Amino acid sequence: MSERSAASSESSTTEGPSGMAELDFSAVREQYELREEFSPELEQAAAEASDRLAEGRIDARKLALVTIDPPGSKDLDQAVRIQRGTEAGHAGYTLFYAIADVGAFVAPGSPLDAEARQRGETKYLPDGNVPLYPRILSEQTVSLVKGEDRPAVLWQIETNDQGELTRARVRRAAVHVRERLDYPTLQAHYDHGKLLPEPIELLPEFGGVREERARERGAVELQLPEQDLVHVDGSWQLRLEPRTQMDAWNAHCSLATGIAAARIMLAGGTGLLRTLPQPDDETVQQFRQAARALGVDAGDEQAPGEILASLKPDDPKALALNSVATKLLRGSGHLAFSPDNPPENDGATWHAGVASEYGHATAPIRRLGDRFVSEVALAFGGEWVALDGSAQVSGEVPAEIADALPDLPGLLQNSGRVAASVENECINLAEAVALQDAVGQEFDAGLLRAGDGDHHAEVFVYEPPVIAQCRGDVPAGEHVRVRLVEANPTTRKVRFEYPA
Repeated sequence: MSERSAASSESSTTEGPSGMAELDFSAVREQYELREEFSPELEQAAAEASDRLAEGRIDARKLALVTIDPPGSKDLDQAVRIQRGTEAGHAGYTLFYAIADVGAFVAPGSPLDAEARQRGETKYLPDGNVPLYPRILSEQTVSLVKGEDRPAVLWQIETNDQGELTRARVRRAAVHVRERLDYPTLQAHYDHGKLLPEPIELLPEFGGVREERARERGAVELQLPEQDLVHVDGSWQLRLEPRTQMDAWNAHCSLATGIAAARIMLAGGTGLLRTLPQPDDETVQQFRQAARALGVDAGDEQAPGEILASLKPDDPKALALNSVATKLLRGSGHLAFSPDNPPENDGATWHAGVASEYGHATAPIRRLGDRFVSEVALAFGGEWVALDGSAQVSGEVPAEIADALPDLPGLLQNSGRVAASVENECINLAEAVALQDAVGQEFDAGLLRAGDGDHHAEVFVYEPPVIAQCRGDVPAGEHVRVRLVEANPTTRKVRFEYPA
């Protein structure tokens, strides 16, 4: 969960048809200089773009693939299929993960590439997104649309029967998506015992074993409340959108691909990684002490991720301990490396949250770096590559890709900060508008983050779902009543106090 901060620029509201205030996010767009439109020249370049790498693309259109995305998504990056067994006849699983081949339409050094480097990633606001690429590309030409032939970067990843990655290859392919699925509908079908579509009938099994392997590695997955702002029947509503099992299981397909990409790039000596340093011993010990103080069983042999996974997400203790656990996941970044600029040490390549080397590889329509990761992986991964630490690869990264890598960490770090701030400011505005007439009232809440000498505590108010600062010594791991003392839509600021 991102830190929340008040902004000084004004945001206006108008009365909506259902009595709730409508929200105007134009001030957020202005504050962060977000431009949804592209120049006519770039729109024309996008409209005229064609598959410049069609030659040598394998034909995988007979492979039954499906997409799984939030309802209403148009920028469809991934399509999936999971099979039992491997091509060599071994027990285990084979994951086919088709990724939109943005690199086939956006050449390094082209005007479209230059614009993408300025934008960094798609920025999402409640009333629409600010895309990384013109919509004719991101939502049509490269999007993995159901019933259409599309160029893709096709990963084929094999595991043993315990879900441990064994080998992978990645090739350019032509694919044909059979069905478009969304998380809520798919989860509802699963909960009611309905059969899943054949391409993903093994998703619960595969996702489950990958989840187990992640916990064994020491991966840390936070279960903090996720706020969402949705437009329903003419008015805006703040909601909690719990992560479905389908979402979590599908995420492990993406994580497996990112781990495979990282291992291939490291074997080749060139690439771009997503990194997160290991927490120091003092931080881990503070986490264990907090767990014990909350009455949570936290043995010295249990990894933090295992402790968190043992808690029910709606327990106030889980809320408090997950907030403490954010300190375990500080310092994320990106690392570009090459034979002339290798990683400083093994720890520099690690992602502590995933508990592995990891690269963002599966969302090139939405994130700039993923396109370059795909190109590096394609250079090294056309043939089967072992993923057990004995990988040997051949191939050469195109010069225009290798030359671009050193600039990407700074670009991606900056765009990530902006994207997070934009999301936070939109939620801040909605919180202030939702509560502006309730100053002085009390609400049920739980401690999210304890205060210190420089900052007030942060609480999570259950209804409406609001996260805000709170004065006073709020106890951890308990349901409390807090009083609203400020809700200002102009400054997008909400504050509570704990009247102990």
